[in-house]
Amino acid sequence: MRLSLRKKIILLILSLLCISIVVSSLISSFEIQKYYKDRLFTQLRTQLNELDYMLRENQFDFTKQSDYRYFTEYAKASKKRLTLIDSAGTVVFDSNVPQDSLPYVENHINRPEIQMARDLNVGQDERISATIHRSLYYTAKIYSQTHQNDQVHYIRLAVPMENIQSVLDTMRWKIMAAGGMALVVIVIISYISASHLTYPIHKLSVVAERIKHGDWNARFTHEGNDELADLADLLNEMLEKLREDLVKLKKLEKMRSEFIGNVSHELRTPIFAVQGYLETLMSNPDTSAKNQKKFIRKAHRQAVRLNNLLNDLIDISRIETGDMKMTVDHFAVHNWLQKIITDLKEIATDRNVSLKLANEQANGLRAFGDVGHLNQVMQNLVNNAIKYNKPHGNVELGYVDKENTVEIYVSDTGRGIPREHISRIFERFYRVDKERSRAVGGTGLGLAIVKHIIEAHKSTVRVESTVEVGSRFSFELRKAGAGP
Repeated sequence: MRLSLRKKIILLILSLLCISIVVSSLISSFEIQKYYKDRLFTQLRTQLNELDYMLRENQFDFTKQSDYRYFTEYAKASKKRLTLIDSAGTVVFDSNVPQDSLPYVENHINRPEIQMARDLNVGQDERISATIHRSLYYTAKIYSQTHQNDQVHYIRLAVPMENIQSVLDTMRWKIMAAGGMALVVIVIISYISASHLTYPIHKLSVVAERIKHGDWNARFTHEGNDELADLADLLNEMLEKLREDLVKLKKLEKMRSEFIGNVSHELRTPIFAVQGYLETLMSNPDTSAKNQKKFIRKAHRQAVRLNNLLNDLIDISRIETGDMKMTVDHFAVHNWLQKIITDLKEIATDRNVSLKLANEQANGLRAFGDVGHLNQVMQNLVNNAIKYNKPHGNVELGYVDKENTVEIYVSDTGRGIPREHISRIFERFYRVDKERSRAVGGTGLGLAIVKHIIEAHKSTVRVESTVEVGSRFSFELRKAGAGP
């Protein structure tokens, strides 16, 4: 059976209270019993002293019926058993034994209370009387004037244990009744307190249940300035992070779905194209050599496009899985950009585009970076600037010396990028002009690779573009200082 937190708290409190009440009742009963017996012993000693005085002040002869009857009535009035014993242990008077039966009463010299009185002047004991067969509490003392009256040597009083037990039982019942009443009151208070304590927790669990069933707008609330309020705040913080993570997961799932769709589409196009060209050649073996070369060139172009796409996909995968290793070192910026221009000069010439370096003279400026990956960045940016330029357009590479960094830029006089597309051009497979992009052999992954590499250098790619005027892409690298 599942117990709620409130019931567990109540059961715990009740268990502890029951144990406490039982233990306290036992301790209280023991202490009260000890106190009552000590008090009874004191009272009996006082009464023994009174009897001692009475015997000293009056000459009694317990062989006389009148004296015997007098003390019998005295004991009866005091509700105690009175016994007088001589030095040899012979009973000379017993309020519970008729006078003519005294000779049959056994010797009392070995009774524990008599032995204790002989040694300590006062003695006590609890036992069942061998004479009247009742449980009694005994107190005895030595008579102070034994030299004057040899008839009495020990004075003994006894009280029935039933009387003592009755008083103790009454006290125990009162203690248990008080404990029971206290238990009932505490149960009520505990129930109210537990309910008050667990209600905020119940509220938190209700909100958690709502969240479990998809209500992400739920919020944990608790009034007050205690641990539960801290818990509610902490849960709200965690919930907010979960909400953010959920948004990210949904975005990633959407990107993954789009990515798979885009990859499938991008791969299908060149594969189908190559397949079509080859099937055409196979089904028309009499095709002229000129047309054969034409189909072969087209198939080769699609194969190159497919190879570029696969290489870019591998690069993206390595970047996003953290397998892209960066080897950072300082390098001469002017010489590096000059080599980029040299490598891409032929491509620019083929497309009737002018490619040049804005900085005419080397100034020894050096920057930190991974040259291999930065080459990939510049080749993507410069290739795009060439491919999407106008006839007889210009592409300019350059660098700007700043306080702690070096700004690298690529600018062109191409068609420009509409403002609404600028925020998305670094997304995978995003194209401003899809048809033109495929026509010039773009994979749709170049700028995404650029973004990741530059971010790995703790920098950001900035874009400035005006339609029909041109675009400028730039980023900054940490400066290493001047060198030869």
